[in-house]
Amino acid sequence: MFTLHEIGMNLPFGLLLVDFRGEIQYANPLCETILKLKRPYKKFIQDIFPGSTIIKVIKDGNFEVADYIPNSDICLMSSSLVPGKLGGILFLDKNAYQIFVDNSPRVIDLKQEMEAIMNLSGELVTITNADGIVLRVNNTCEQILGEMESDLVGRAVTALEKNGVINVSSTKHVIQHGRKVTMNQTTKSGRRLMVEGHPIFNSDGTLSKVINISKDVTEIANLQKKLEETKNVLDYYQQELSFLQKTDQEFVVKSKSMEEVYELACRVADVDATIFLNGETGVGKEVLARKIHNLSNRKGAPFIKVNCGAIPESIMESELFGYAKGTFTGGNKDGKKGLALAAHKGTLFLDEIGELPFNLQAKLLQLLQEKQFTPLGETNPVQVDVRFIAATNRNLEDMVKQGTFREDLYYRLFVIPITIPPLFERKEDIPFLINYFLDVFSQKYKLYKTIDKEVVQFFIDYKWKGNVRELQNTIERLVLTAPTQHIELKDLPDKLLKSETKTSEIIRGNLNLKQEVELFEKQIIIQALESSSTMKEASKKLGVDASTITRKVQKYGINVAVLQFRL
Repeated sequence: MFTLHEIGMNLPFGLLLVDFRGEIQYANPLCETILKLKRPYKKFIQDIFPGSTIIKVIKDGNFEVADYIPNSDICLMSSSLVPGKLGGILFLDKNAYQIFVDNSPRVIDLKQEMEAIMNLSGELVTITNADGIVLRVNNTCEQILGEMESDLVGRAVTALEKNGVINVSSTKHVIQHGRKVTMNQTTKSGRRLMVEGHPIFNSDGTLSKVINISKDVTEIANLQKKLEETKNVLDYYQQELSFLQKTDQEFVVKSKSMEEVYELACRVADVDATIFLNGETGVGKEVLARKIHNLSNRKGAPFIKVNCGAIPESIMESELFGYAKGTFTGGNKDGKKGLALAAHKGTLFLDEIGELPFNLQAKLLQLLQEKQFTPLGETNPVQVDVRFIAATNRNLEDMVKQGTFREDLYYRLFVIPITIPPLFERKEDIPFLINYFLDVFSQKYKLYKTIDKEVVQFFIDYKWKGNVRELQNTIERLVLTAPTQHIELKDLPDKLLKSETKTSEIIRGNLNLKQEVELFEKQIIIQALESSSTMKEASKKLGVDASTITRKVQKYGINVAVLQFRL
């Protein structure tokens, strides 16, 4: 076996090897002379031949003959040697070209090397002459065509077609039309091929050979069919179990309490009954309201939010119910349809419903009961088809007792109540929310940050008075202000650190000996679990039985899933 250098030294033509980027990797002495190259090359083929197609040839696994080099009789032949990675260009004058195609003993060694490369691709390669007689075929022919190489060489492609070895000949089409063809083929064994036929021309423009490269796509076609069937099944289960297939990553469902909330929301999404969302500020009431709308059969219609606490009382009625033409001096001369009408066929989200002025509560009650309202300045009611979702962080029941909220409106709203628990009651969600917000703001600001596991643990232990919104704002601030790519404890705002330190000091000051021992034992178990992949491995490190670790984990309420997330 000859080395590449030995082969290149003795070739009667120039040889240039380039990689998939077009960077020159090797040039034999004759090629160096032709192109005036000096080592190290550090050049790209585009610098020498701007119109070269060798990169495409490498990518496609093709073989082609380009035009002659201007003002010379040198012809370029480009070939993919290792598809997708390496290609070669031969620089042939007329005599060398004839030597090459006539199988001269002077290039026997090179042909042996090319033969080996030809069989590396895994695709079927056949070469015929201008009359369609098979000259060469690589060693995949038996696997793909079901024919031995010796049974193919010397036969006409028309005979192969007639005998059913292939259903249609790409070579015949290339000979007929004198250009490259791409077509589908079926073999006698039922395999499906994607074939590219490439014409090779003599210097006088007459056809010399046809090279066919056939890719077996049988399995691809079968997989596409199975993929389509699987997709149909997945679509069905996605509809049936939509609460497990979250379309909004911000609404994280990892804790048991949030699973129950989300499952209930999915069950009632397509029911037009009014939903009442209750929870502290920042727990995600609007996110859940939008989720319910998107899961319902109204998802193609508008989702209209009315913030009852943000709109001034003086214009609340006109904003919600609209007004007729000429009702107000300085108002819209054509009138205004209002938010209730804008939500027709969709969902009207009444956020902070506890802030709705008392004098408007009766008119809202009419809208909920009769699905109609009368705009200001009008006498005829307007009928609408609206689904209602209301939300508040206030105790409406206490407001009813105090006389600041209508009892009949309260019961009309309180049809399907859903309470979203505060963040400190669903600590399992915190690591996943951190991961989500970190990704969102890294993408938004093009500042790709990572976060230390100590910070994650700090956030899990922290009492989030502002709930998810406070966590979201904190992560955004850290992405923007952390001086390095990796966010550490020292990067946290002083307000957070001081608050947590003060709480820890109070707790530590009230502990007795038994509590101190239990606290220390809990920390030791957590450290062992963090550095282990299984409970059994952690038990070995601590020198106790796995059952003991399991019992202690349950006793101290250690969330193993959260620890695994942090590993």
